[in-house]
Amino acid sequence: MKSRSLVSLAVVVVTAGISCAPASGGETAQGSADSSAPSVVGSWRLDSWTIAADTPRCTDEEGDHSGQIAYTADGHMSAQLGCSELSLDGIEALESSEAVALMRRRHFSYYGTYEVDEAAQTVTHHVLGSTAPTWVGTHRVRNFVFEGKDRIVLTPVESESRLVWLRN
Repeated sequence: MKSRSLVSLAVVVVTAGISCAPASGGETAQGSADSSAPSVVGSWRLDSWTIAADTPRCTDEEGDHSGQIAYTADGHMSAQLGCSELSLDGIEALESSEAVALMRRRHFSYYGTYEVDEAAQTVTHHVLGSTAPTWVGTHRVRNFVFEGKDRIVLTPVESESRLVWLRN
């Protein structure tokens, strides 16, 4: 296992078949049995990412945001996002904690299982691995609203962030 890269390890863990417990109300990760209702299942690209008061997450100096989130039909998820043009020039001169913070701003990722509670309009990410060690073992709840079948807005309950995703 040591010879595999972290990315390979993430793929193995995400596809290992760990089941996701049903959400309250009896729904599974796939959502409701109503096939006409939009579903989170699929691959999504980040369209916009704002923090409090509609402030863009990435500054002009950091460049545009980028990201992808994927939900599988059997209850697995993974997300990668960041400020895609953030320069890492001079990173070797920074203290290690500053360097880590800078790298996380450029690229942040996590993976695990998820469950949907359609009645509450939430999706909960059960984090198994992350570039932020403090996220591992946590449950990240996001309110969701579909704006059509191919656009979903996720708002983490613990922050004022707003992430708009478009279906790939």
